[in-house]
Amino acid sequence: MIKELESIEFKGDIHKEEDISAIASFNRFLVIGSDETKKKIQVLKKIEDNSYKVSHDIKLPVSEGSDKEEFDIEGMEIGKDNTLFVIGSHSLKRKKVKPEKTYEENRERIATVEPEDKRNRIFKLTLDSETGELNGSIESINIKETILQDKVLKIFTQIPSKENGIDIEGIAVDGDQLYLGFRGPVLRLNYVPVVVTKFDNPSDYEIRYVNLGGNGIRDLTQVKDGFLMISGPVGDGEGSYQLYFWDGSDSIPGRDKQKEAQISLLGKIPSPRGAKAEGITVMEEISSVYKVIIVYDGLPNGAATLFQVTKPALS
Repeated sequence: MIKELESIEFKGDIHKEEDISAIASFNRFLVIGSDETKKKIQVLKKIEDNSYKVSHDIKLPVSEGSDKEEFDIEGMEIGKDNTLFVIGSHSLKRKKVKPEKTYEENRERIATVEPEDKRNRIFKLTLDSETGELNGSIESINIKETILQDKVLKIFTQIPSKENGIDIEGIAVDGDQLYLGFRGPVLRLNYVPVVVTKFDNPSDYEIRYVNLGGNGIRDLTQVKDGFLMISGPVGDGEGSYQLYFWDGSDSIPGRDKQKEAQISLLGKIPSPRGAKAEGITVMEEISSVYKVIIVYDGLPNGAATLFQVTKPALS
């Protein structure tokens, strides 16, 4: 069961207030990012129980000359020692038609698919526990080559996102392992890939699969004994958003498997019309419930909301 507790207020200048696509938390801070952001993430500090104020920006080292090219931040997660990981979608983009364009111009636009290499990054940075400021330098890796070498994923690398092409929308951390959740592709029988790898050696990886009933992963985050996942439509059409628990095991069946993966539907996420549940971070975990903040793409300040979620019964 998912129960709404209260709205979370963001104060200050949120750069892309209706395009928040990622959130992470540590100590008294939240970190947010936008899929429309060019080069920055924002750090907010808690000032009241349900209120956070913008503290500062952190500029990501995206190469010069990319001001018109989005990094397309889609996922964030805080690991040990306040280490923040930020991931781009690693996707292609088809141009959108626009009513103010001519018919022929729009025919040309919809036929145009653009590679955007700035999306092909995972950033790693450490934040100060007291100030939220950057400690040290920012590292980054590109996992596009890993995707291109995989016999399943490489087929989807020439397909735009939102059309069942490659589209990474979530990142979670378990020790030194990164779990990369894909919005697309969704394979036959509704299997969705999760790449498990390490920041220091992305070519050493495995793919585990989850079944979300035809939806893709919109975000994921670590909890005790597994992960919470937001599921949602692969494409741009309207659809419902659900919250799942996943124990991290591969869901592909086999007569020789000792234990089946546990995937539990925790409930439908309340989503106002036109809003997309895009980011989740765990604020508290106790014996029977999780308390999480969920943010939405398409609403002012992400319509950040605190929910209480009943834990699944684990087998």
